[in-house]
Amino acid sequence: MTAMDIDKKSYMPIYYQLQELLVGKIESGELSPGDKLPSENELAAQYDISRNTAQKALRALVTWGLAQRIQGKGTFVSNKSVTFSITASLGLSSEIIGMNKQPRSQMLQAKIIEATYDISQKLGIEKDAQVYIIQRLRFVDDMPVMIQTSYIPVTCLPGLLSKNLEDVSLFELIMHDYGIEVDNATEVMRAVSVTRFEGEMLQISEFSPAFLLQRQTYLKDGRVLEYAKTIVRGDKSKFYVELNKKDLKA
Repeated sequence: MTAMDIDKKSYMPIYYQLQELLVGKIESGELSPGDKLPSENELAAQYDISRNTAQKALRALVTWGLAQRIQGKGTFVSNKSVTFSITASLGLSSEIIGMNKQPRSQMLQAKIIEATYDISQKLGIEKDAQVYIIQRLRFVDDMPVMIQTSYIPVTCLPGLLSKNLEDVSLFELIMHDYGIEVDNATEVMRAVSVTRFEGEMLQISEFSPAFLLQRQTYLKDGRVLEYAKTIVRGDKSKFYVELNKKDLKA
């Protein structure tokens, strides 16, 4: 990078230009995981900017999970974020795009409960009807990346809790053991902050940024088979969406 990369006459703030330059170096692979980033003083001298401006740029990279500070040593490029496909979200392994990563799960709870009003509305069933709640902590390699909670009417899948639910695709199990194929699903994503429990599970601080995915999966007869709520940590994840020509509208 050279001072020519910073346009001090631009309407864009200097710290924003610098952080974009650094992001570009990381995303392109020019800076690899584990590489040490220039210090605030080094960046200030290199670009003829204030130390405070350089500090703001580095702080943004840390906030986004692209870099991490190590006390007494400096700021280093983090391991790459895990890329998930929104359009393939019925199985964790199918969500991981272009990375040699190993997914696994840890069961948090699997039991039968009575549907609350909210859950009954999501599933299209009577309030207090019996539903399975299956909650799993999902890892990529050894990093916890999401908490996935599924609600399924007991009448749809009798005996489900006797199955191995921890490290298998729930929908592959349903298709194989019950002969049921899902027809379609709808999913809504929004930005949230994690609760204390979610932060403890995902090994991040309370109120850290995350994504909330809410999915309803339908059978061919129109019944809802599953309502799933997934919390995905925001500092280590990004999402991939593939659009067709008909979706590309200005």
